[in-house]
Amino acid sequence: MELMLDTAKSQGQTQSQGGQTVSPPSIFPYRFTSDGRLCHRVTQEPFMFQRSCDPDAAQREDQALCLHVTQHVHSLLEEQLHLFRLYLPPLSKEVDLPPPSLSKEVYLPPPAEPQGQGDHRVYFSPHRGAPSQGYVYLSPGALESPATLLVVVQDRGTMRCGLWSWRAAASRGLERGSMIPYVKRVLEEGSSVLLMNPNQGGGVGETPEEHVHRVWDLLVSRCVSRRVVVVAHGYGGLAFVDLLCRRPQQVVGQVWAAAFLDSSHSLWHQPLDVVGREWLRTRSRRWVLSSKPLNQPVGSLKAGCPQMSAGTQSHDAAPSVCMESVFRFFSKTLSPKPPTTFSMVTRSRGHSGTDQTSQQERHRQALLTAPVGQIRPHNGRGITRPY
Repeated sequence: MELMLDTAKSQGQTQSQGGQTVSPPSIFPYRFTSDGRLCHRVTQEPFMFQRSCDPDAAQREDQALCLHVTQHVHSLLEEQLHLFRLYLPPLSKEVDLPPPSLSKEVYLPPPAEPQGQGDHRVYFSPHRGAPSQGYVYLSPGALESPATLLVVVQDRGTMRCGLWSWRAAASRGLERGSMIPYVKRVLEEGSSVLLMNPNQGGGVGETPEEHVHRVWDLLVSRCVSRRVVVVAHGYGGLAFVDLLCRRPQQVVGQVWAAAFLDSSHSLWHQPLDVVGREWLRTRSRRWVLSSKPLNQPVGSLKAGCPQMSAGTQSHDAAPSVCMESVFRFFSKTLSPKPPTTFSMVTRSRGHSGTDQTSQQERHRQALLTAPVGQIRPHNGRGITRPY
């Protein structure tokens, strides 16, 4: 029995969102166009949020919209970008990583009978009957590749894996509200990606912090790559800093850089040690909501790292607005640093100093061996003159 449902391929079934029945996407009156815009199926008018006088009706509409946006994004991640969904094992079970695979899905638990020749599924845990606790999305070979691995931790709320904000995706398009632009950029550069899913961890009462810890322990800490970079949005930043508090040596040793986008973390309330604080200061950047232009410095005593303007005052828009700046920061951090002007000057001065010492020694030897009548009076430079 398969415990988890592939939402990207179940559009003809009625599903539940937050414990309530939601209309199936097949009768949803809006659809996404090829350029990522949500438009009416008949009139082709772009989607616009409308306030309803009935709170229950408004909630049902929001749930249906959230489900429709989520399913569409998941289908794009799987069918166009070829990411696969990996279901996580329960917290109480010890698991082993699966062998390298290019399959699109990882299921839990394993079947009672051997897999057929045409079955390409890979099973994460050998334990039978164990319920799955959420899932994440991975690019093929992400755990076995030494290339840079981008780990994305989203904000807390009703959005699911692959989305910064389903509301922004519905009203402003997938370029603004989804993680698809980030995923495309990473794959084009030959790197790997892991999308966490802290709002649908699956565990009873599991917090985003616990989800981040579990994914780190099960996947990130065991991956081959030692060039991990992290993008954390909103509460995702707090969850990542909490991981840094609890796994400081592992995070510092494996994560090269972290970009915080309107992050909720606070160094005044999260007990980082000296190593963690120094790592944040040198290896992270924080983009905050501001009316200033993008990347303009925004000072704060509580920042703990260089803090820049996000170029917007919209929390949902911050990831898309800052994307180019984030990747430039990662590229700069990952690239080997050339010799600085100061070091070049220092080496130059060192060589000239050695030459000057040799000249002084030759001059001293000449003075000692020259006849007295040929010794010229010293001009007094470089010595202390008599009073």
